[in-house]
Amino acid sequence: MNIIWFSILIILFFAPFFYFYEDGQFNHRELAYPDSQFVKIDGLEIHYKKYGQDERYMILLHGFGSSTYTWEKVVGKLSEHFTLISYDRPGFGLTERRFDLKYNPYTNEYQVELLKKLMDHFDIKKAILVGNSAGGFVALNFALIYPERVEALVLVDAAIFNEDWTNDFVKFLMNIPQVNHIGPDVIGKIITNSFEKSLADAYYDPSKITEQDKEAYTRPTKILGWKKALWEFAKSTKYKDLKDQFEKVTCPVVVIHGRQDRVIPLKVSEELANSFKNATLCIIEDCGHVPQQECPNEFVECLLRQLTN
Repeated sequence: MNIIWFSILIILFFAPFFYFYEDGQFNHRELAYPDSQFVKIDGLEIHYKKYGQDERYMILLHGFGSSTYTWEKVVGKLSEHFTLISYDRPGFGLTERRFDLKYNPYTNEYQVELLKKLMDHFDIKKAILVGNSAGGFVALNFALIYPERVEALVLVDAAIFNEDWTNDFVKFLMNIPQVNHIGPDVIGKIITNSFEKSLADAYYDPSKITEQDKEAYTRPTKILGWKKALWEFAKSTKYKDLKDQFEKVTCPVVVIHGRQDRVIPLKVSEELANSFKNATLCIIEDCGHVPQQECPNEFVECLLRQLTN
């Protein structure tokens, strides 16, 4: 009996390492759009797009599971007033997936430092930061660490008050070699199986979602290493309570929220708008979590009204 139990334990210990799965098919550059550009920062190729030639800069930060595509419906009008740069944060969009670097590009800390390095690369002294959902968390973190580089802060249905979905025990489990080996495929299956529902939940009116939208959101799942990158992102992500630092933000703050957002409740943005010294709140009616996609005209109108007076 002892031999049987020992054999079972040995099988359970080694079996996960014999589990193989497909993790993308294409190099990130093979999936680039006609207007895609790439810049190498710290050995990692960052996918970005640039529009306009104004002296005022606006940097667009997408949310979880999103990409530069989320801004496509608003860059035309906004580029008449600003020079725009949107880029894919590590782990998302068409930015390269790398796992052999001396640093971890999927941490919250590196997300902030990457933004600074991109601004340095483009010689941008100061910029308006526009962050949607989790991109808002990155934008706010940056404004707290590098306030002198931020002209204004725009938080769009921002995920600022999120709590960690993991605890220390879960983090421990995720780093067990066997779990770490099969984890990327598990999270990849969760993402692909829930894709249509997640996209629909981001809209107040899902009938506005086009086939082009669906293709753009699934395109990154064809990149080599996309599952492992999301797994590393999940392991590394750690939200922190920033409330006690809000008073440090002295630049103008514009808070935009779709009233029917089912992902981030409206009360979150209302609390944000009341927490900053120089903040305005713009609520877009009949709109969900991604107003720049679902209600682009109203989104641009709100943004320009606050930033071009």
